[in-house]
Amino acid sequence: MLSFNSTLTNKLKLRNAQTFWCLKLYYNDESAFVGMSDTHRVDGSDIYYGLVTDWGGYSQGLDVFNFTTSIGNMSIKMVNSQKSFQDGRFSDQLAAKNFANRKWELFQCVHGLTFDTAANMIGTGIISGGIEYNRNEIAIQLLDMGSRYHNQIPYNTVTSGSYANAPENNIGKPIPMNYGDCHDKTDIGTIPTSGAEFDRYFTKGKFPAIIVDKFDETNARIEALVDSQTPHTIDSKNIYMYDKNFFIICEDANTTASGSTITAKDMDWRVYVPLSPHNTYSGGTNYANTFDNNFGTTAYRLSQTGAGATSTGWRFPKVPQMGEFTAAKLLFAFGSFIGSAPNTNFRVAGGAGAGGSSIATFTWDGGDQTATVTSQFSDGEQASWDVEDAIFLTIDNTSGSGNMAVDIDEVGLEIQFEPSQHFSKEINEIFESTERRFNSHSGYIQKETVDQQVRIVKTKTLRTPANVDYLYFSGKGRKYGAWVDADSRNNGYNENDLIENPIYMIEDCIRNELKDHAGDALTSSHIDYASFDASGNTTDGTLGDAFNDSVGDVEFAMSQYKFTDSQDFIEKLCRQSLSWVFIDATGKFKIVTRRGADNYSAEEQSIDYNDITLDFIKKTPMNSVRNDFTINYNFDVGQNQSMSQATATDSTSKGSTAAGFYQTLEFEMDSDGVLDSTTATKLAESYRDFMKQRWITIMFDIPSAKYNHLEIGDIINFDNWDSSIKLFGAAMDSSNNFFIINSINKRPNGCEIVCTEVSD
Repeated sequence: MLSFNSTLTNKLKLRNAQTFWCLKLYYNDESAFVGMSDTHRVDGSDIYYGLVTDWGGYSQGLDVFNFTTSIGNMSIKMVNSQKSFQDGRFSDQLAAKNFANRKWELFQCVHGLTFDTAANMIGTGIISGGIEYNRNEIAIQLLDMGSRYHNQIPYNTVTSGSYANAPENNIGKPIPMNYGDCHDKTDIGTIPTSGAEFDRYFTKGKFPAIIVDKFDETNARIEALVDSQTPHTIDSKNIYMYDKNFFIICEDANTTASGSTITAKDMDWRVYVPLSPHNTYSGGTNYANTFDNNFGTTAYRLSQTGAGATSTGWRFPKVPQMGEFTAAKLLFAFGSFIGSAPNTNFRVAGGAGAGGSSIATFTWDGGDQTATVTSQFSDGEQASWDVEDAIFLTIDNTSGSGNMAVDIDEVGLEIQFEPSQHFSKEINEIFESTERRFNSHSGYIQKETVDQQVRIVKTKTLRTPANVDYLYFSGKGRKYGAWVDADSRNNGYNENDLIENPIYMIEDCIRNELKDHAGDALTSSHIDYASFDASGNTTDGTLGDAFNDSVGDVEFAMSQYKFTDSQDFIEKLCRQSLSWVFIDATGKFKIVTRRGADNYSAEEQSIDYNDITLDFIKKTPMNSVRNDFTINYNFDVGQNQSMSQATATDSTSKGSTAAGFYQTLEFEMDSDGVLDSTTATKLAESYRDFMKQRWITIMFDIPSAKYNHLEIGDIINFDNWDSSIKLFGAAMDSSNNFFIINSINKRPNGCEIVCTEVSD
């Protein structure tokens, strides 16, 4: 809601209040304006010319099901006849006064109060360049501040001036925006960090880093930029390139990671290959856990009782050739060692049992170990990367006695090689199948469909090359700036904390990627930060209600490494966090999060039924109902696709009861911000609970300006409702029926509102 002061609020409540609007149209450098109203008015030294013949109404709208908002806008008509304005036509001013793309301000006024105070501002934005006129009339379209603030992001690009040695492909390309945690996995037990160093491979994901120096002469390394902001964590052990569906790691003796820059030499790289089961030597409880990519599952125990030899084995899968083969190792994560050392060997062999030819032996001392198995492959097999073979681990105690065993948590193959220098990645243009539209001025038209938020590959001729050269890294993305602690904010986060909360990813984007007309960064003066804290704070943020989870457990990780429109990026995050972002009437970015239906217990404004004229009561369209949900998540930037799915269903709405719709209605959405299954499942369930049913919609008119402080996203209810008018058979309950304003069209003396129920 807008914050009208108490004097104005009390004036608007009076039935005989004479309300009107005053408009300021700024021009040139915006240091001066022309005032307009419906009749000639003077306010101190300000003159408002009475040229407005039709205000058209100031209109805002949000799409309840698609989490998008329309551009706040209005279209005014003014007199343009001869001698109507300063001894001429208003259109005569357009040569000396450039109004296009300049600021406008609109004020809700009553007689006896100053017109143009911040306390009664009802709208601000940018004057459209689409000014039309004839000999008698001129029409001017007024838009909200979005047309000024939104731009192409990532805002920062690789320039030849800053990066003279950048690959030609990368000049003019975006420097990625990386958010969240793509470092070591945290849900697969304790990952070994020494010995076999599995932590180099078992990460949550990969972030792209654009190469800005193909060969730095000083350090003899490739240099890449991970972000225009300094990230929370970059790790020299986790620097990769991508080739043939594999993320290939650079030996960390040849890498650096500092600030926003990573470097890597081009000679010594490794690829990790999970093993396949051996048909014959795959017996024993938990054998499959040795190659399940999880260190937290119960280990497989290889044991030998008394004299003899016991083996287990695996197979090497087919691996595509990626360069010049140098060496191969088996990586083992061993658990407990039981008994004394074998008298003969604890070894890796090319064959099973006591007769197997030994390739490498181990010290019976515990820990995580490696075994070089290069000799398992001939020179020809190494040259062609023909590594399909079997390998065995044997406890050989043929000459001894006693019981011996070893627990095996994980085993994999590491191939060391000199790569063929494949740093380029072809980038397909990806767009979301949504539409941007103005809200209707002539009445509320509800859509009969729900947009499906799925990724579509669009063929397009680009002005720049389609290949971009990247390195990749596993680390942690952007961190909170000083802004998160400024302005007496208390949201549970501090400067330099990792940004994982999608609400604050949006705020960070607004602050660091969007610019004003002078090219300066947006600040707290452009953001209703209280609304962001209401949604995202860790204590009672409404994001937790949306996901039916604690806010701290809603963790996103994503990279924006392709050019996109900033509003599209924000709306993408909105769909994944069930939120709406819009620019309010004061010109500030504001966010509202849709809570669970049982989380609404209070309204922001109660509307007296006696103050309104009821237009209609209806339900949201049948085609907005969904009952079979799929969330695609765990986005892989190498393969450019989601690797996992989470689902939720609702059997009631599929059925033939009074609450059912007798059909399966599917909904699918890509969530490239979500990596973990818990958050993805919560998101699927939240969409299910929201979209499994139709919601009551009410349209009404208010013939006074008493409620002109309301905006889209405000939660309202009704007092003194006519008890004879039921809501589809149920009585209106002012303590339980809560509605969100999803369309409002304001006039100087009232407004028209459409609201949709959000509570059960």
